[in-house]
Amino acid sequence: MSDVRQKNVVIAKPIVYGSIATYLGRKAEETKTHRWSIYLRGADNEDLSYIVSKVVITLHASFANPVRVLTEPPYEVTEYGWGEFETRIQIHFHDPSEKPVDIIHMLVLYPPGNQPASTKKPVVSEFYDELLFNEPTEFLYKKLMAGPEREAPPHPMQEHFPVYSDVAILKTLAQANNLVRDEVDDTKNKLLQAELELKELKDRIAEHNKKKKQADKQALAASAAAAAH
Repeated sequence: MSDVRQKNVVIAKPIVYGSIATYLGRKAEETKTHRWSIYLRGADNEDLSYIVSKVVITLHASFANPVRVLTEPPYEVTEYGWGEFETRIQIHFHDPSEKPVDIIHMLVLYPPGNQPASTKKPVVSEFYDELLFNEPTEFLYKKLMAGPEREAPPHPMQEHFPVYSDVAILKTLAQANNLVRDEVDDTKNKLLQAELELKELKDRIAEHNKKKKQADKQALAASAAAAAH
């Protein structure tokens, strides 16, 4: 595995994460009013396993085995419950030089406002995001450029998921690229300022050494003249 970094290269990988919850009706158990899933997937439903080694989803501590480790797609945990709570989605990569990415998602079971719960229309709380790989290693760069090795099967609830238009994705990509570019420019400016300060310091040291050398030379000459008398 080559760990050589690809200089000045930034690659964005679109992802979506969230939850989908279905109300089970009035006859459901009090503690199991909804069937819900927490998930991570590619924005265009691509198989992410070519770069993702595992996804760790952490549920509320009241669940049996609240930390679920998923080593292959679908990266999804399905359970039954009645309450909303904060979940954690942690993404690990095949390239060990890439740090895991943490995402916090609030499980949403109930429709917004005063809308009644429906057994036919699930509640979807989904967010678009991007994994940014700044100067990836050669190994990861080749993986990203090659793309997924296979297509992900369609999700059974696919019809309820939001559709991300090319315009929206391009807009988000542009914003992400602008952010990265600004950070790179800021870093370059800081490095340039540091180089100027270092040069100024070196010039001061050189001037100081020059004056000291001249003073030592004059002192030596004065000492020699005094000894001659």
